[in-house]
Amino acid sequence: MTGECPRARGAGVDRGAVDNAFGIGSAPLAVAMTLFGCGYLAVTVYANAGVTGVWQWLGISAGFVFFAVACFLIVDAPRDPLPVHMTVILCVLAVAGVTATLFSLPFPPTHVMQTGPPIGASVIVLAFVAVRGRPAAAWTGSVVISVVATVWGHVSTRGAFWGLGATLPGYAIMIMGSLFSLMLRPMVRRLYAIREADERQAALDAAAAAAAEERSRRLEVLDHLARPILTRIAERREFGADDVETARLIEAQLRDGIRAPGLDLPEIREAAWRARRRGVHVVLLDDGGLSAVGQAESVLGRRRLAATVAVLLDATRRGRVTVRVHPPGRAVLATMAVDADDGTYLVELDLAGHARESVLAGGDPDGSVAAQSLGDEGMVGS
Repeated sequence: MTGECPRARGAGVDRGAVDNAFGIGSAPLAVAMTLFGCGYLAVTVYANAGVTGVWQWLGISAGFVFFAVACFLIVDAPRDPLPVHMTVILCVLAVAGVTATLFSLPFPPTHVMQTGPPIGASVIVLAFVAVRGRPAAAWTGSVVISVVATVWGHVSTRGAFWGLGATLPGYAIMIMGSLFSLMLRPMVRRLYAIREADERQAALDAAAAAAAEERSRRLEVLDHLARPILTRIAERREFGADDVETARLIEAQLRDGIRAPGLDLPEIREAAWRARRRGVHVVLLDDGGLSAVGQAESVLGRRRLAATVAVLLDATRRGRVTVRVHPPGRAVLATMAVDADDGTYLVELDLAGHARESVLAGGDPDGSVAAQSLGDEGMVGS
């Protein structure tokens, strides 16, 4: 009775364990509802072939619309159990659909199948309400529908008990739906709790593996950089001025890898090595801003950050350069403070990769180290 409904995963809504486990919101259920809607229309047209009143057909059509909306809402509504307002709307639609259809039929009814579609549709809607965690509301709606059918049976001259009897078979489905809800829902929740525990354990295992891989990588770097120096110390060899300078640069590079893992990139390592050899004091800090963005954004951000920092370090001949990656959740990804001979400047790099320079003390913005190194590309203001 509905068209294609948004999938739970595709729509990005939290439908709850029961909904996901039993396919509520899925394409097969939407197809089943559509086929039921087609059957509803076919039986209604066949059973009411002798009805000629315009107002009667308007009432019968209104009942179908009520049930179509209810079926769409029951498979599309997020969260489990159903929200209270959605539960009330569904029960009202089911009662309204039965009322509008029954009281639009001829008095007395001319075909035994005339009551079948509205009573059957109401049972389906209310059974789903029970399955979605609201059995009390579903049973209340069923009792109200029985009362409406009883009154209609009396008014239509068929008899009150005849109208009541038309609704009694639906209670068997209501009982199954209620038992399904009360007995199977706890089991499904336990299944999902086990699945969540497995996912948490898998995440912990992945984190442990990543940490072990990072330790291995750092040990390899340490072995590659520090082993020659340590070997010379163990062999009591003499160190010249160049050897001392190299040891100092290695120590600074190892410190960068610990204090600024997000900046531990080949372009930045090489540029920092060259800058320190020229006598520039380089400080690299990382507060984890890149770890909070998506994988694609993180890769792009690291590439742009590495290029900007490398250019800035190569352009600084003397002074101090401090690069800091900001904490997560800030519009500015990183700041680069340059304290050079021509003044003190601050370069900010946002998440989109745009650089902005501010003059903190002295110098000309257009002639600063930052402006000359970054150029017009990426510089959005001064």
